[in-house]
Amino acid sequence: MKILAASLAILLSTATAGFAAGFEILKPHRAVYDVTLENAEDRSGINDMRGRIVYEVKGNECEGISIRYRFVTTIDTDRDQFTTDQQTSTYESPDGKEFSFETKSYVNDQTDQKISGNAMLNNQEIEVKLKGDNPRDLKLGQGIFTTTHLVNILSDARKGERFVTHDVFDGSGDADKILNSASVIGSAKLVENPLEGEDPKILKGLKSKQAWPISMSYFDKQLDNTGEAVPIYEASFLLYENGITRQLMMRYPDYSLRASLTELEYYKADACKLDN
Repeated sequence: MKILAASLAILLSTATAGFAAGFEILKPHRAVYDVTLENAEDRSGINDMRGRIVYEVKGNECEGISIRYRFVTTIDTDRDQFTTDQQTSTYESPDGKEFSFETKSYVNDQTDQKISGNAMLNNQEIEVKLKGDNPRDLKLGQGIFTTTHLVNILSDARKGERFVTHDVFDGSGDADKILNSASVIGSAKLVENPLEGEDPKILKGLKSKQAWPISMSYFDKQLDNTGEAVPIYEASFLLYENGITRQLMMRYPDYSLRASLTELEYYKADACKLDN
């Protein structure tokens, strides 16, 4: 079972020349989410699903942003039980024009998919060089990369925008397409109490920070939708001004998952040293 990695966020602030606005206030951190099944349609064949997400952000505005993401799930069906393991690493350059990615996915410790490559943003068009057994060069059209995408989302949130769309490349799936994202942004608020399934300790450092409720849907631009477009993946979450995410819901066509933040560790941010 292939799971799209839900990208988490950074906040827009004052831009440094030559850098993508917002990278400078991303808080380096490691977050752990416990995942439980919220709902499953009969056609999904899923009786239960549980797991854990580990999400790690490192870097700064002059070195770029590196993200490591691991999502392990155990799935019970009428016939058997199996475990999936998705491991994703990405890097986005300070100017938002270079992106590297590697994804490995396993089912019961057996390799299901491996894909890696590099992407460049040239004149707003994304060009991808896929590596591995089937190397290819692709030109995918206009778009942005994931960190810049969420920088833009939070820029719009601070401006009071309520609905925004972007074309995004995140290296997911076969890394051969740009997805269209549509985001609904709620009003900023303070959340001062633990949410369902959370460890109260994670509130340290978050109580005084505002968060925006975000609902985000991803659509395949290549599909010929003659009627109402159906998202291939949806996520909703609370997005903090320092890049921390809580109360994550992930919705797929046949099932939905809830991810509760249970561990949160802040890393010391390295100083950004600029050449004179």
